[in-house]
Amino acid sequence: MVDASQEVFIQALDPARWKDIPAGFRIYTLWENPETGASIALFSIPKGGGVPTRHVHASNQFMYCLKGKYEYTTSGIVLTPGTFYMNPQGHPHGPTLAHEDSLLLEMYDGPHYFETPSYHSEATVGKVVGKATGERPA
Repeated sequence: MVDASQEVFIQALDPARWKDIPAGFRIYTLWENPETGASIALFSIPKGGGVPTRHVHASNQFMYCLKGKYEYTTSGIVLTPGTFYMNPQGHPHGPTLAHEDSLLLEMYDGPHYFETPSYHSEATVGKVVGKATGERPA
């Protein structure tokens, strides 16, 4: 983890830093604030994969599609290269499906979840509200 007060420069991705998520996708954290849980990561989903359940986040989630075709199946929102999606804190969304191998830039402005979802593990989940503070954000 990087000190939030320090600059971060990544010239090349270290293959060992990708986190394999039990649901079949991968996340590469580029930056995370250890105090707030805010983060920026690459989110890689193989064709046919995706987040398997409807869920909510404990902060605002921002997605920018770099490659592929990635669908939020309940709403029909489809991300393709150059598209941006903002999901407000507490708003139910998902499941999702990658129609092609997809790569997205995923950003959170605070902790990711209120509790660890079934498709994550403790090692992959990011910051969870309650694990550090015991409270849900207002």
